[in-house]
This record gives sequence, C-alpha cells and structure tokens, in this order.
Amino acid sequence: MSHYVLGLDIGITSVGYGIIDLDTNDFIDYGVRLFKEGTAANNEDRRNSRSRRRLLSRKHTRLMDMQKVLKEAGIMTESYSPLSNVYEIRKKGLTKELTNDELTAAILHITKHRGSVIETVEDDEAAAKETGELKSTLHENALLLANNKFVCEIQLERLNTENKIRNHKNNFKTKDYVAELKEILNHQNLSEEVKNKIIQIVERRRAYYEGPGSFNSPTPYGRFIEVNGQVQEIDLIEKMRGKCSVYPDEFRAPKMSISADLFNILNDFNNLLVQGEKLQEEDKKNLLKIINDKGSITLRQISKKLEVNEDEIKGYRIDKKGKALFTEFKGYKILKKLFLNCGQSISLEDYEMLDEIIEIVTKKKGIDERKDALKELKWDLSDDIINSLSEVTGIVGYHSLSLKAIRELDSELYKTSLNQMQLLHELKMFDKNRPSYKGKKNIVADPEAILSPVAKRAQNETFKVINALRKKYGEFDSIVVEMTRDKNSQEQKKRINDSQKALESLNKEVDQLLQQKGYDPQKVKGKTKQKVRLYMMQEGKSAYTLQELDLHRVIKDDKYTEIDHIIPISISLDDSQSNKVLALHSENQQKGNLTPFMAFHTGRFADMGCTWNKFKENVLSNKNYKHKKKNNLLDERDINKFSVIQEFINRNLVDTSYANRVVLNTLTDYFKDNEIDTKVHTVNGKLTDLFRKRINLKKDRNEDYLHHAIDALIVASIKKLRLLDGYLAKYGFETLYDEMTGEIKEIPEDKAFFDDKYIRYILNLKTIYESSNMYYRGILEREELIYQPIKISHKIDTKPNRKVSDETIYSTRIIDNEDHLIEKYSDIYDPKFKNLTEDILNGEKNKYLMEKNDPQTFNILKQIIFNHYNTYKDSKEYYKIEKKKEKEIIKLVGINPLSLYKEENGPIKKYSKKGNGPVIMSMKYDSEKLGNHIDITPDSAKNKKVILKQISPYRTDFYKCSDEKFRFVTVRYKDVHYQKSIDKYCIDKEWYQNEKKNKKIDEKAEFLFSMHHDELIGITRKESEQFIYDESKENHGDPRYHDGVKPEILKFTATNNDTKGIIEVKPLYTYSAYRLKPTVLNVKNIKKYATDVLGNLYEVKQNELKLEF
Repeated sequence: MSHYVLGLDIGITSVGYGIIDLDTNDFIDYGVRLFKEGTAANNEDRRNSRSRRRLLSRKHTRLMDMQKVLKEAGIMTESYSPLSNVYEIRKKGLTKELTNDELTAAILHITKHRGSVIETVEDDEAAAKETGELKSTLHENALLLANNKFVCEIQLERLNTENKIRNHKNNFKTKDYVAELKEILNHQNLSEEVKNKIIQIVERRRAYYEGPGSFNSPTPYGRFIEVNGQVQEIDLIEKMRGKCSVYPDEFRAPKMSISADLFNILNDFNNLLVQGEKLQEEDKKNLLKIINDKGSITLRQISKKLEVNEDEIKGYRIDKKGKALFTEFKGYKILKKLFLNCGQSISLEDYEMLDEIIEIVTKKKGIDERKDALKELKWDLSDDIINSLSEVTGIVGYHSLSLKAIRELDSELYKTSLNQMQLLHELKMFDKNRPSYKGKKNIVADPEAILSPVAKRAQNETFKVINALRKKYGEFDSIVVEMTRDKNSQEQKKRINDSQKALESLNKEVDQLLQQKGYDPQKVKGKTKQKVRLYMMQEGKSAYTLQELDLHRVIKDDKYTEIDHIIPISISLDDSQSNKVLALHSENQQKGNLTPFMAFHTGRFADMGCTWNKFKENVLSNKNYKHKKKNNLLDERDINKFSVIQEFINRNLVDTSYANRVVLNTLTDYFKDNEIDTKVHTVNGKLTDLFRKRINLKKDRNEDYLHHAIDALIVASIKKLRLLDGYLAKYGFETLYDEMTGEIKEIPEDKAFFDDKYIRYILNLKTIYESSNMYYRGILEREELIYQPIKISHKIDTKPNRKVSDETIYSTRIIDNEDHLIEKYSDIYDPKFKNLTEDILNGEKNKYLMEKNDPQTFNILKQIIFNHYNTYKDSKEYYKIEKKKEKEIIKLVGINPLSLYKEENGPIKKYSKKGNGPVIMSMKYDSEKLGNHIDITPDSAKNKKVILKQISPYRTDFYKCSDEKFRFVTVRYKDVHYQKSIDKYCIDKEWYQNEKKNKKIDEKAEFLFSMHHDELIGITRKESEQFIYDESKENHGDPRYHDGVKPEILKFTATNNDTKGIIEVKPLYTYSAYRLKPTVLNVKNIKKYATDVLGNLYEVKQNELKLEF
C-alpha cells in the first residue's frame, strides 16, 4: 500500500481530486471531473409529457370504443357528422326520444367531456391548492344540481347568459354526467345491454396506483414490468418507498409515524447537556409527558420542567434564525386534533395503532382505498374517524429506517445517553444486515441510499474517479472527502447571493458610521472596517471586560484593539464571525489561548473591572449576538481536555451531512469488507475557505474550473498534514513569508509553530494553480511548467432518448420569400417588460407584425412610449444611454410605460373609428429566419407553417470531402428511433444518404468521426490565423495565432449552420461569455480527442460510422 492520501472536493457539477505523498509532501496527481447537474427537471418534463400523451390517448380510445358500440347498435351511421347545438340536444334528450344523429352527438359529447373525479388526497402544496380549487368548483356546481337539475341545463343557462361555457366553472363530477346520461338513455328505445355498455365506457377510469401499461403492454413506468422476457406485476408505491438501511428486507417506516418521531426526539434529548450533564431516564420521561399533551416541546418548556435557565442547556439543533429546534411530532398533532374533533382522545401510548394509521395514509392516496384499509384494522375505528382519516393531508414521506429497527433503537435511546449514530455503531446494526462488498473490484454507489439526482450523479462520478486512481496508484493510506451541502446550483447561487447581500448591508452600516465620524470609507482598510463592524455589534464595548472603546483609536491605532477568536482557532478551527470579537490589546494578552470562561475563572481579568456574572449577563442581553456566538462566549468546558478537543474537531472538521455520510459509509464498508487498510475521513467545506484565507489564495468561481483540484489538495492537507493545527492556526502565510522577495521571516518566540517544509508546500500549491491557469490561457508552454497542468475531464452524454423539441407551437410567416419564426410577447403591460419600449425608442420597430399590418394601432403605442420618454428622459430612474459599437442605445431602467398607462387609463384598445376596438394584451414579432424545426403544419393550413423548435442535435458526423473541405451531417434526436426487434437505436440509412447529398458530401468523402455534446474537437487552423478562443476574447489580452501544426482543443457544443460549416464550441478549462462559432469548412485539419476519467488527453483514432447502436 502506498503512503499517499487522496483528497476529494465533491461539488454539484464537479469532482476535484488531489494526491499527496505523506512522506515527501509531493503532489502526485490532481485534476477535475466535470459533469452536468443531475436534475429531476428533465425527467419531470418527460414524465408530464408522457402523462399528457396517455390522457389524450385514453380519451381517443374511449371515443373510438364508444363509436364502435354505437355503430354496432345501429345508432351511429357512416354518414354522421357533428351537430352544432349539442347542449340543446342533451337537454331535449332528458324528456324526449332523440334521432340517431342527435343521440350520437349527445353521447359522444358526454364521453369526451365527462367531468372530474377527486379520488386521491394531494399532499403537495401546489397540487393540494389546485385540488382545493377544483373541490370548491365541484361543490358549487353540486349545489346548483341539487334541485333536480342536470349538467346540460346549467351549461345551457350559462351559454345563454354569458355567451361561453369553457372556463374553470364548467367542472362537474363524472357521476353528475353519468346521471344525465342515464336520464337521456331512459327516454331512448335501447336495450339494457347497450345502455350498460355506454355507461361503462363513460365511467371507466384507471386508478392512480395502477400506473401506465398493462399485462399485455408492460412498461418500466407501470406495475407490469418485463424481467428476462417475463411479465411481472409489482406494487408501484412500494417500489418507490425503498428498504431499510439496517434491515434490507424491511420497508422504510413512515416519516411521521409516532415511533419515528420518538426516535428523533430521543436523539434530540440525548444530545443535550444540562448544566454540563446528560439527561437521565426520568428527565426524558417527564419531557415526553409534555409532548403527549401538547404535541410538541420548546426550549422554554424543557428549561421550566428541568428547573434550569435556558442558557444552561446546550447541544440542541437550531434553525436558520438561530432558534432552538426539536422534533415536531407533526403526524401526532394532526391525528390528535382529528380524533378530538370526532369525540375521542389519543396519547403516545397508542403508538402501535397510530403507526398503523399513519402507514395507511402515507402509503395510500386514494380516498376509497384508505377507507377500505382503515376498516380492516383491529382497532375498530368509528365511521367518523375513518371518513376524516380518508381525506387527511400533510402526512407524507419515509424515514431511512424501518419500524422494526426504529422500535429496537427507541428503547435503547430511552435507557442510555447515546445518540442515534453512536448507538447504531455500538450495536453494529449496519454491519449485521447490510449487503457485502467483498470481492467486488470497483466501488459502486449504494442503490438503497435516498439521494437527490444532484447528489446521486456526483457520487457516481466520484466513485469512477476513485476507482481509476486506485487502478493507477494502488490502495491509498487515506481518502479525505469534502462535499457541498448545497442541494442544487440554484440553492448554491441563493446562498452566495444572500451572503453577499448580508455583507453589503453590514458594510453599508459601517460606512455610514465612518462618514458620521468624519472618515472617508474608501480610505479605511478592510480589516479596520471589520473591527468597526464588531465595535457596533458589541455596542461600543470591549468583548471581555466591557470597557468603553474609543472609536477613533479603533480606526487609527492598529495596536489599540485586536480581533480575537473566542475559542482559539487551533482548537475550534472556526474562523467565522460567530467566533470573532473585538478585544483590547491588553484583554487579548491576558486571555491568551483560553476561553472567556477559563480566563475569568483563572483570574486573568481580575484587575480589569469585570466579573464572569456581569460578562454573562451582557452576552445574554446583547440582541446583536446570534445563538452560536453566545454559545462560544459562554462555553464552560475545559478545552485542554482531549474529549472536548475531539468534540470541536468533530463539529468543525467532520462533515455530518447525509450525502457525505453516504459516501463515507460506502467507502468505509468497501475497504472493511475487502480487508483494505485505507482510512476514510470527511471534512467540513468551511475549512478549505479558512485555509485559502490563511495562505492568501483567493478563489474565483468564474475564472476557471481549476480551483476544484486545488481544493482537493487542500482537503488532503488539512486532515493529514495538520497545517491548520500548527502555525497557520496562529499566523497568516504573509506573516511567515514574503512572496515578492522570497524571504522567510523569523518568528523567534514561536519557532515550534514554524516548519520550512510547510512554506514550500504552500508555495508549490499556489504555483500549480497559477501555472496551470497560464498554461490553458496560452501564456506558458508545457515545457515551461514546473508541475504538470491540472487535468480536466468532461462526462459525455451519448444517450439517444432525449427530448426531441420544446413543446411550444410556433407559427411562421413568409418574409422576402423566406420562412420566418413568429414569436409573441404575452403581456405588454408587465412592469418589467422593456423590449417593446426600447425597440420603438431605438427605431427597431420593423420586426413587429402590428407595425406592418395595423400601423394606426401601433402608432397609439408609439405615442404613449414617446410621451413618457420625452417627459422622463433626463431622469436616471427611468432611462439611461449606453454606447454599443459607437451607437447610442436608449435603455429603460424604470417601470414599463405601458404598465403605467394601463394603471391610469386601462388597457390599450385596437384602433377603430368608434373607439370600441378589442383590448391589446400581447405583441407578435418576427423572431428570426426559420432554423432547425419539426413541421407539424396541418393539411388545411395556407401560406404559413406551424412548427416545433428543435433543441440540440444528438450527434454530428464529420467528413473530409474530395475537395479537401470538411463538412458534416447533423443527426437530431428526432432522426433516431428505437427498433425493439433488434434492441437497438437506429438512423434511417436512406434518410442519412439524402442528408449527405444535401450537405454536398460526395461518395468518396472520408468519414472522420462523430461528435456528441461536450466531446473534444481539435481544430488546426492555417498558420497566422487567430485562435478560436484566447485572452483577447475575454480579458482584453493579446490574441494568439495558430502555427498550422498544433491543434486548438475545444469542447464541441452543437452545429450552427450546416451549409456554411459553422459549429459552436466552448473552451476546455473555463467559462466563456461569448458564443464561439468557428467554421470548419476550410480549416487545415480537424481531429477528435477524448480524456479518460482522470483527464488524461488522447487522440481518438479508430472511428466508425454507426447507424445502429
């Protein structure tokens, strides 16, 4: 086994890796694996589209089946054509016999529009709101039908009074349509058999839990699936539920079951320290009585019951606002209220009955199926309770453990002071029942782990990287993992933006105070501003002895005050604002490497006019201090004790997030099962930020992808080289070393902290990033680098079953003998809508169809906009002028003038002599020449197309033609179809040959390669032609020029213009603000490149054209 440590930085779309030799501190290997964010959104779109297609298909099948019955009964003739007065026909049929055509029209109309059935309970908030609105409409319409009326009578009345029927009010229950249909059929001369067949077709509906498909038509999305050629029936709900982490044969328990909530609250109790002591069994018993009565518990209730102050209780969870957080018993509260409303009471002692009830309402969403299941219970529930439970909402989700495991652990949690994880490991419950990894060559993700698509993809890619590195270097001494806690990229952006806004707000307050005191904020250093910020938070007093601070000295005299870590950073590894205060220099000298509590109780502040009780009272009353800062200031533990140091390490060094634990457990279990001595650790992401600060290595996420590899090297060094435990805990890197001169600064009194090898290590770390960045930017050549450049690999998606097009239907117009795409601004009164105003003011009005087809109405819009502009053009709140290519462009920065006009005068109407034209809400415009599309124009259309816009191509096939030019065929997702008989995806050969002819690719042309999105293409331009991407494109740097030999390697994105040979590419190592659209028609050469998982680049030489794959 090597003495190497592997660091991993796992993000939402990346895995950075870095290997360090523990003996020499050398960097062995490092790189970045990049991939698209794993998201359920694309799958959800496809699912919703499938669902809509199935609904339409079922409606069509229902109509076809009904037509067959009507034809067989001699009611519907071959010459039948739809009738226009169908509502009147249906009403007539309630009392009279109809003609065959009239009866056909009435029955087909009801078959097509048969109303709604609310058969399930919606727990999703948006869906529940929508269902609630539907319930309300159905209820209102049911009241109208109560007076012996039928649906058609209500609809006919609305048609006659409101001139329309088709809106949200036209929603009736299916049973009301069936009642009308039965009444119509009762007045017709038909046999009972035919009547029953007609009613059965209208009533039939697939239950939600059956899913799509059938025994004769199995599908992986339904309850009938095909396994090894045999059709099997499964329970869809149980399939999605998953199995227990401890007992793999047991299903997961309902998340809101009483047993699960007891499991979680006992864990909360066992994490508490009350006056430094753990809770006893009797304490927990008394606290559970509160939950039994109230359905929840608070910090205040706990402190009152235990007869202690709130500040004497430690170890509880907190929410985002810093308030104490305890398990809520949501399911219990819902059921307690429901039973009370039905005249019965329940308690936690009824957990077995309540668990069974919660099992049913969590698993079953059908109202009738809930009732049936509840009636089968042995608890003899009343009809009132069953009816109420059948419609209850808000009880959702599953725990990671089964009821069997939870109940075993509940008794142990109650009797001991161990928390969940300690207990699980002490009882070795995970080891007893988990599947073994013994003998498996590669590490694979745990299929039973409940992970988001984001975390799942990140883990899969991580294990690919680890397996490739193990294959290359053998087993590691250690693997250290840092994983993002952000659930997705949106959450990451929100967190960063929120943090920046909060900092901006604080800085604004600091700047205002500085201005009030006569200082120019621009001339005050950042560190001084941080002191002023803490001065404000501490209400002008020193942190420990509460002496009044002189703000002018705080600003002017660097030695007057110091920013101190409340819990020494060498112990806490916490550099956050929650661990920082502003102390007098004299205070800080006295406190030394102690906590405030230890300093007070060892007499360090004895002669400085403040006692521990006075200090404590001040901390508790300061509303500027958040919960965590108060805890740090009042921490009474002895930080010299090993157990306390270990606790701080676990809190701030070890990442306990679920996703990170899954990675840790999978790796640990694999190495344990295969008797491999590799140790696995996780670290908190805050530490890499702290390390970067201490060595002055800034991270710009938008600069490039390379920082992920540097973070991975940092992750490895934090845990194994212990740099933060040593001198970096006390000194910033700039204190020890001058990077400009290369001088090592002496620190005689602290030589114990100083080690020259660490200086070299940090310098080398910085060198790797800076030289790699310069290499990819073309400033340094490969042979000029001391260290190999950071390697980059991209995950390639070659799956052909992707979305063919977006779902919006577009119209076109023929303009100058060419098809143009017509799009629409749907709301011209939106306060934020600027396009129309800016286009009119800048003379870009020709694209609007109204300007050509209805100039009088368009002039009304122009007049409103120009009147507003002439009134407010000098106001910076409304307009500004920008220069673009030497041309002045008017930009709207305020509210849309049309929105303001509508508020004052109402919406604009189409021009008419009498002024009573229709209201204008939207605006159509000529978007662009028609590009790649799918033509769905009906045969009846004249002079215009109806199309779907296409998304990215599936692949692009490149050829070198006999005229030495490079041309390509674009294969889109619509051109690929699955052929079940051969179990392959296919591209039609005839279509492909025609495409080659259309692209002028001759028969002698040489096939070069196929490119998918994000694969690597090497383009060699002629000598002295500019690079496709270089510094001049982004950073106003110097342009680079091809030498006619060396290829420029880029990420292939898509084709842009097949005729002109234009493709779209992106740089390999960074983001690009511009679309790069080179033509390959006349370049010197093109080649396909690829990387392995670790980013090792190679040319792909064996390329084969595949029309079946």
